[in-house]
Amino acid sequence: MTSETDISGIKDRLRESLEKAGISMRAASVAAGLGPGYVHSLIKDGTEPTVSKLAQICSKNGISFAYVLLGVDMDPETRRLLELIEADPKRRANILALLGDQ
Repeated sequence: MTSETDISGIKDRLRESLEKAGISMRAASVAAGLGPGYVHSLIKDGTEPTVSKLAQICSKNGISFAYVLLGVDMDPETRRLLELIEADPKRRANILALLGDQ
């Protein structure tokens, strides 16, 4: 996926996010449709996550994928705005024009 340091940071942020949300590693694995020990092996053992499985874990457990992957987070309002812009190319073009970026 990325360098050794990045993998360690990703695992730390995933563990931290799950703890903050009160979700066990087993519950997170099951919610994501993975084997019950997947998140445990990811965080505690040497298993490296794929981006798609990491996204699946985050999505199914209500955890910020941007934070886990990159260490940055967005407030819900900003995240919603980006989702709306991304979903509609015409809306995206209009907003970029409004901002003077086109």
